[in-house]
Amino acid sequence: MEHMKRSPVCSGSTRGALSSSVLVVLMVVSTVIVCQLRVNSLQPKLDNIEGLMRENKLNDEAARARRARRGATDIIEDFSPPFEGGLQGGAMFTHWGREACAEDLETVYAGKVAGSDHNKHGGGSNYICVPTLNVTWDKFVDGANSKNYLYGAEFENPGTGFFSTQNAQDIESIQDYDVPCAVCRVPTRRSMLTVPAWTRCPHGWTMQYRGYLMTGHESHKGRNKFECVDRAPDIFKGTYENKNGALFYLVEAVCGSLPCGPYIANRQITCVVCSK
Repeated sequence: MEHMKRSPVCSGSTRGALSSSVLVVLMVVSTVIVCQLRVNSLQPKLDNIEGLMRENKLNDEAARARRARRGATDIIEDFSPPFEGGLQGGAMFTHWGREACAEDLETVYAGKVAGSDHNKHGGGSNYICVPTLNVTWDKFVDGANSKNYLYGAEFENPGTGFFSTQNAQDIESIQDYDVPCAVCRVPTRRSMLTVPAWTRCPHGWTMQYRGYLMTGHESHKGRNKFECVDRAPDIFKGTYENKNGALFYLVEAVCGSLPCGPYIANRQITCVVCSK
């Protein structure tokens, strides 16, 4: 009798267990179906990513092959060690008017300023610093061929009192003397800035030198860049020669075209070269 009374209870428990199992199986199946649908929707994207990876691998292999043909390697070498207290430096600038860089800088090379003739329409429109030592030639033909010439630069009408003569070997006037130059590297700084009409650098910048803005004369046929020339140029006896090739003139402000408040008519424009 006790067995017959417990049988309905056991039968109900069995049915409940079977129902729970079916629900679990249905949930698992539905989850698998949803996941499969999501995978199917993502498959094009996955195929695209796989294609990009395969393409990048081929590009890397091609790049390595090109480097191997050039005799290069995959090793990246440090060209210069980092300086203590900061990032690597190496900013470059031309010190117009001086034949050597400051003691804490590296003088890459020194020479003379050169450019196109001031009275010719063609030629270059910039000044360059050409070395005066170890000048080398490749293939050349003597005689006038291209008829496109490079001339030395001279100071022209530099005025009185603008430029210091402390580096001028007791020369009273720098008129018609050659303009020296030096290409400098700043080992601890990365950026260079030339500011016209200022004699001090912006906050956080270090002054390399200051001077006056100079360029060719506006009445001449040639066009030249503005350059900041040191107010205490290196002038040497024996470099005077009035050839009038490329010329350096002081630059004056034009009130009205420039704001008349800060700029005064006919005043010579200063400049400062800064690094950071």
